[in-house]
Amino acid sequence: MRNQLALALGLILITLTSCAYAGQKDDTKPRPQIIQGEVAGQPVFVTIASVGVDRFEIKKMDGSTQTVMVDEHTRYRQGQQDIQLEDLKPGDQVSIRGQANSNKEFVAEAVRRVTADEIQRFQNAGERVFGAIVSIDKNQLKVSNPRQGERIVLVNDQTQFMKDGQPIALKDLKIGDRIFALGKENQGQFLATRVVTGQFRGPGQRRGNQQ
Repeated sequence: MRNQLALALGLILITLTSCAYAGQKDDTKPRPQIIQGEVAGQPVFVTIASVGVDRFEIKKMDGSTQTVMVDEHTRYRQGQQDIQLEDLKPGDQVSIRGQANSNKEFVAEAVRRVTADEIQRFQNAGERVFGAIVSIDKNQLKVSNPRQGERIVLVNDQTQFMKDGQPIALKDLKIGDRIFALGKENQGQFLATRVVTGQFRGPGQRRGNQQ
């Protein structure tokens, strides 16, 4: 009788453990995706084609369109300011972070509108170096990419560091991070005025700072 009771308790314990493990697996959420692109190390944003009550259409670099759903949790930003869905209009340049729901609709978690001045600054920022960080030695970053090979990027106290639109410091960068650096070439040395890392790849791809 004792052996039967012990066996029954053991089966119950195994069942409860299995259910708890299955519940943990069900709670695993997919990584957020970002709708944005990159050409020669420079961010390329998508264009809003139309705006509705609970969604908007975007036009991507290849000319295709995509519907992006929004809900009460979607956050809208321009620079350091919060904005609303109603502030968006056709022709605006944006980056979008979100993920697909159970109906396979892409739902935006964050929408960032880029102003014409910001786009102009990107275009006039000068030379660019981009790739994955191979090594960090004091004020020198060695980066590598298939197009440019290995390059040394020098930074100083005036260099700005950004990740996903937020200021960071040199110490926050690590080997393997993908960056693009804006700056000037001088006597064979590239001095960066701005170093950007974070999520700036296309939908469905891994985060920008991963290989």
